[in-house]
Amino acid sequence: MTEESATVRDACATQLEKTARSLGLGVDGTEFVATFRAMTEHWGAARTGDLPLSDVSPDGSPVEYAVDLNGDRPALQFAMEPLTAGVPARDPGAARALMPLLAERHGAGTARWSAVADRLLIDDALGPHVSMYGAEVRPGAPIRFKVWFYLDVTGTDGVFDLLYTALDRVGARHLWPLVQSHVHRPGYDVPFLLSLDLADDPEARVKVYFRHFAADAEEVAAVLKTYPGFEPGEVRAVCRTMTDGRRHFTDQPPVTCLSLFDVQTPERSPATLYIPLWTYAEHDGQVRRRVHRVLAAHPRALRRYDSVLAGLAHRGLDEGTGIHNYLSWQPGRSRPRVKVYLSPEMHDVNPPPLGAGRRDHLGGRPTAGGRTE
Repeated sequence: MTEESATVRDACATQLEKTARSLGLGVDGTEFVATFRAMTEHWGAARTGDLPLSDVSPDGSPVEYAVDLNGDRPALQFAMEPLTAGVPARDPGAARALMPLLAERHGAGTARWSAVADRLLIDDALGPHVSMYGAEVRPGAPIRFKVWFYLDVTGTDGVFDLLYTALDRVGARHLWPLVQSHVHRPGYDVPFLLSLDLADDPEARVKVYFRHFAADAEEVAAVLKTYPGFEPGEVRAVCRTMTDGRRHFTDQPPVTCLSLFDVQTPERSPATLYIPLWTYAEHDGQVRRRVHRVLAAHPRALRRYDSVLAGLAHRGLDEGTGIHNYLSWQPGRSRPRVKVYLSPEMHDVNPPPLGAGRRDHLGGRPTAGGRTE
């Protein structure tokens, strides 16, 4: 766990600063850390135990870091959950207050957020969490912002209807058939997050994240094979490498993401696979070895990964799981795009399936009726 005497904000900003330095981001990294501090001002002097458990990282930490391992230019992202000490995570107050700050200080686009916020940031949310916000930096490029909304805020049976309403409001109703076609096993392939790039430009993406409950590698490959570059054999190989040969995702469902309004190129598919890492290994050292196997043909990506991991890990990798959250994988014509998602691990090792932030919530799969039919 991180140093308990430090505030959550200071501890995470220090880790983010070290990561930006290891990636050689220079002044862009300095600005990025300052942006993180601005986005977490409302945490104040809160320490780990002061904030409710988050859903951003599986152990309940309110921050997650992500690094693009294969890109020509290093990219660093953080995700954070707006939380208030002593207030349940499902309360939308902090999430509502953060958007004006991003717009006024950083020029983040508000149009799509404003179109859906009244339906997705509701006072009587039934799910345990309502939103996350994120930022990403690349050398020489402006910081880009995004928001993730949870789709179970009106109950687990209403996720598809709520998603349809949200897509309609952001001008994506005509893309609903893409969402429907992504559901191969009704009741088991379930959307749980909607994300919006907070930019009012043609490159702004709308993404839908799906959990695939009780899936095996074959079923994951079947979902993805309709998208460019996703060869079933390669998908199965990545799944099995990162789960040490397991065929079934028994404890933690894999995740896929469908990107709408995305410019499709040979180097960029509209779909991404996310493999959970904390429930299919005995410790983070095993996870590291598996990542090395996936990246064996890409030495620069390996060096980037090892450098970032060494800077973030504050304990021996063989002492448990929880530093690694997910590995994302997306095929490309010349090389795959691989990102690793890492936790500051502020609470404990060996987080439970679906995460500590859902410990007192069923977190099960919703039904797949309504607009999926």
